Amino acid sequence: MYRNVIGWYLQRITGALLIVLLAAHFWVEHFMSRELRRGDLTYQAILGRIANPVWQFIDIAFVVIALYHGLNGLRNIILDYSLVGRRAAQVISIIIVASGVLWAWWGIDAFKNL
Repeated sequence: MYRNVIGWYLQRITGALLIVLLAAHFWVEHFMSRELRRGDLTYQAILGRIANPVWQFIDIAFVVIALYHGLNGLRNIILDYSLVGRRAAQVISIIIVASGVLWAWWGIDAFKNL
């Protein structure tokens, strides 16, 4: 029961964080970029921004929070709207967690290749 309460709160907290991070992302990427306003946004300009450790942290946090929120929501939908036993629920949870860890690693690893 206590674990369900933590999951419920984390779903709301990550949802609120996603709104803030999405607004910051759109503001910085689509409105505050000098290159974009001049019409000469290039891959090099984007690499320059991503090279900043602060923005790397923000982008990685965005990926991890979005993954948690989305996959936890998917897990909740599957378990709430299907008739699965306890063992099947554990298998589903393990598959979703493993997928999340793999996707998070893949997203974070992408920063090494920039």
